[in-house]
Formats: sequence, C-alpha cells, structure tokens
Amino acid sequence: MLYLTYGSDKKKTRDKHLALARSILNKQPGATLFKLSVENFSIAEFEELIFGQTLFVRHFIIASDNLLKELKDKVAKDFILTHLSDIAESKNLFLFLEEEETLNRSVNLESKDKWKRRRAEIEKVKKMATKTQEFSVLPPPEFNIYSIVDAFATRDKNEAWTLYEEALLSGVTPEDVLWKIIWQVQNMLLVKRTENEKELNLKPFVLGKTKRVAQKFEIEELEKLSSELVDLYHETYLGSEEFEFGLERILLGV
Repeated sequence: MLYLTYGSDKKKTRDKHLALARSILNKQPGATLFKLSVENFSIAEFEELIFGQTLFVRHFIIASDNLLKELKDKVAKDFILTHLSDIAESKNLFLFLEEEETLNRSVNLESKDKWKRRRAEIEKVKKMATKTQEFSVLPPPEFNIYSIVDAFATRDKNEAWTLYEEALLSGVTPEDVLWKIIWQVQNMLLVKRTENEKELNLKPFVLGKTKRVAQKFEIEELEKLSSELVDLYHETYLGSEEFEFGLERILLGV
C-alpha cells in the first residue's frame, strides 16, 4: 500500500507526513517502522520491504524521505518508478514524502525543466497511491494572458518571452496564449486593411489600442505572423514541447 504526502509548503508537508506515520503506529503498535532516505537507500533492502514479512512482525511501515529527488544519483528514483505497482500492491505500507520547490518569475529554463520532470514523477506516484495529501504554497493570482499579447503587440520581445515563461509556470497552456496572439494579429490586419472603421466590429477601446500597436507592423509582417501561427497549430501536436518552443520562437522573433 502506498500513501503520498507532497507539496511546496515544505514545513507543512513534512509535519503532516510525520503526523501520519505516528498516527498509523499508534493504531498498529505491532508494526515495525523503517525510515529511508537517499543516504541509506539500498535496492536489496527496499525489495525486502516490498515483498517481505516475517513470522514475528506482521507489518512493515516504510517512511521514505524525498527518494525521488536526485540528490546524489538516480538509483533510488529509477528503482521506485519502475516498481510502483509492486509498492502499491505490497502488504506493507509505504509513506512517501516528496517536497517540491516553489517557482517564481526569475526562474531559469534549467530549473523550470527540472521542476517539470519532478512534478511528472510525483504524478506517477500519485496515480498509484491509495491516499494522497498535497500542501503547497498558495499560487499567485490568475495570470493575465493579455499581458503577453500587449508585450507582443508593442514588439517588446524580451518582455513577451518572460511573461510567456511565467504564464506556463502559472498553469497557462501554450494553446491559450496562441489563440490570444492570433486574435491580436487578426485585429491588427483588419485595422490595416479597412479604410472605413465603422465596418470593423470592434469595441472603441479595442479599436483604439489596436490602431496604435498596428502602426509598429507592416501588413506583410502581420500576414507572415498569421501564417506562422496557424501553421504552428496545424503542424505540431498541441501540448508537446515542440509546440511550446515553436510559440516561444515566434514571440522572440517579433
């Protein structure tokens, strides 16, 4: 059996993990507790804890401390991820503690990728767990996608890229950003091509703002951008890294 306690609120996550272990021990005084970390991890011992029981000890409780983190090497993590079904089906109880980092706007790409990999690994454990508890720092307010659109439309590519990375870390999908950028490009094309503003179905505020930023682009540039954005949608798999980085290249190329 597998219980998972995880999150970016490290103190609360650890406190709840320890409280859970104490509570189970109080209910099962005949059980034996094992504490494992990357410092004392052994594949042979872990296998014994998954499959083993003795005549004298009815139950093992295994409290693991951040075994999925690559603090020294990947031995513990790789073994656990390939034996999740065995751990979940074990007659012994595994209590996993996995602490996450909190990402902010200034995070670099390497840290972002590392966070994504760790979150994906925790999600794999979560799917196999009988019980899960998450204790994370409260997320920031909902991200305003239009801030990316504004930076893009004013040709501030550095700000557009920075905001795009922040949006992804906030849970915004690349597809959401794509459609807002396409909407802006199409509006700028309409303004450029239409002589009579009354024919445009745009609200006064949107029209005025679009007219100002459209001055920064030639029609040929906007047509090229429109084609690139639509091609990106049709030629790459939505949600893939190729799609994410393809949109990133367009933002940086404006």
